[in-house]
This record gives sequence, structure tokens and C-alpha cells, in this order.
Amino acid sequence: MKIKTISTAAIAVGSVSFMASAALAEALVVYSPQPPENMAVLEAAAEEALGFDIEFVNAGGGAVHDRIIAEKNNPQADVVYGLIDLLLASLKQNEVLMPYSPNTLEGLPERFIDPDGYFYGYRQTPLAMAVNTDQMSLADAPSSWEDLADPKYKGKFVIGGLTWQTTRGLLSGIFTRQLDADGNMTDEGWEWMAGFYDNAQVYFDGMDRVKLIASGEAPITLNHFTGIQGQAAEGGYNFEYVQTPGGTVVVGEGNAIVAGTDQFDNALKFIEFASSVEWQIRAAEEFGILPAHPDAIAGSPDEIKNNPALSLEPQVIDWDNMAKQMPAWLEKIELDLL
Repeated sequence: MKIKTISTAAIAVGSVSFMASAALAEALVVYSPQPPENMAVLEAAAEEALGFDIEFVNAGGGAVHDRIIAEKNNPQADVVYGLIDLLLASLKQNEVLMPYSPNTLEGLPERFIDPDGYFYGYRQTPLAMAVNTDQMSLADAPSSWEDLADPKYKGKFVIGGLTWQTTRGLLSGIFTRQLDADGNMTDEGWEWMAGFYDNAQVYFDGMDRVKLIASGEAPITLNHFTGIQGQAAEGGYNFEYVQTPGGTVVVGEGNAIVAGTDQFDNALKFIEFASSVEWQIRAAEEFGILPAHPDAIAGSPDEIKNNPALSLEPQVIDWDNMAKQMPAWLEKIELDLL
């Protein structure tokens, strides 16, 4: 396995050595936040099918995003794989991606297609609200995202760190509910956000979220669907998703070609392989992902086709506006609300 890992601290200061060996320089370099063990399977399959070397470099979503921007004048990656819409839209706005048109678009829902042609989703991940129904009835649970600012839910849920992909995705859905006609946060929206963060337990290293949820101390969970399901299995409790008015954030995790690559043709071949219906089905079978393409969902195992997360109504989100506004909004949360 040739996957390398970037440390977050090293990315922040731009001091990572990318081992500029001949082998690495000649390989197609793919930055990805996806689990290394899953990417090892993809790497082997893609190399066998395509006939060229591939090097995965693994880090968290925010770290991958920041590194690509930091390398704008000297790009080290050819492809970014498995980043969420919000971060891909930000990379587009920072002019570090190049447009392309893969052969995998027929039948792909429009919400997984960047309107400017810079990135396309291959999997979908609902970021949902769920409740430990062993500890809190649905009648007593929040019925909407807006309810989370109600003082009766103080301390009853955990929100992740501001650098997390999942947190930024969840906040995109929450911000969208508080915008004016021009796409800006209203004063009332910021008042609501202050109540939300006053109620939230903000994750810190060492926090045992599963114990908090299972015990009933914080029975409401805000997470990606696999995290919700995994926490319930680990904690041994039953849960139900909350079908919130206006929908649930469903992020597309997609692929893009890094501007400045000298391997455009191989980058396109890799993306077409890694976003094909056939690979989406295999990834559903082996990794439990929810494919983006309807044909891949239809060809997936029953536990994927019948996953309750697929019944959640997707929220309509302007990812370009979110990417433009998010840095200032996150700074305001950091300085004023935490």
C-alpha cells in the first residue's frame, strides 16, 4: 500500500515533504480525506484497470482543502477525491481546480453536478439529526433544526469542531435557513445561532460522544449517517432520524482535477473509473457508501437500497454561496459564540 498521510499541523505551516522521488513524480497523485484502508482497495483496482501508478495522500477534508490552496503556485496533486461540495466549491473559487467533463454524467442527478463543471459527486452522505429513542421519545425531541436553539435542549446535543467536514456541512444547512434574499445572514439568524451554540456541547479531544448519547445526557446526535448508525451500534441503543421541515443536508462527495496538473488525461481516466456506476456499486458493497447514481443504488445490496438515510429529503443549498461566506461566518462563531 502506497498511501501516505499528511499531518494537520504540517499542513497548517506548509512544511510537509511530499517525497519528490521519481516514482512519486511519475505517479498520479490523489489527495483524499477518505479512509486509507478504502483507498488502498481503490488504488489497487484502478492501477490494474488503467495501467499506471497512483499515489494516494490522505488527510482530513479541511487539511486537504487547505493544502491544495497552499500549493496553488506549485501544485503537488493531480486529483482530489472524496471532498464534500462545500470544500470543492471553495477550491473552485480559489482557482485551484480545472473544469472537465467525464463520461459518467448520464443519469447523475443535477444536485451532484457542479454548475460550472469543476466537480461531480460519486457518493452521497446525509448529515442528519437523530435521537436515541431509548432515552428520548420523538414527541419530546426537536422536530426541526430551528428547535435546537430552544433552552430545553441545552446540553442535549454535541456539535463537532469547526474544522470538520461534517460540521461545516451541517452548518451550511443551518445557515441556509437563516439567510436573507441576498444570501447573507440576518441579525435574527445570528441571534438564533447564539442560542444554538449556547445549547450545544462542542466536541473536544477525549470526549466520549457515544457514552453521552447512550446515557441520555445528550440523546440528540448531529452527524453523518454512518456515524449515527455506528454510534448506535457501539452504544447499544435504538435511534430514529428526524425528518426535518425543509430537508436534511445531503452532501455529495466528489472528485476534481487540480489546476496545473501535467497528467490531465490520466486524471480524467482515474475519475471516470472511480465515479463509474460499477465502482459505486463495489464501494457500496465493500465500504457501505450510499452511491450518488440511481443505477448504482439499484445495483447495491439490500442494506444500501433500504437504508433509512435514503428516505431523508435533501435540503436545497447554494454551495457556491456557502463557500464564499463560510470563512467569515466560522470566524464569527469562533470569536463571538464559543
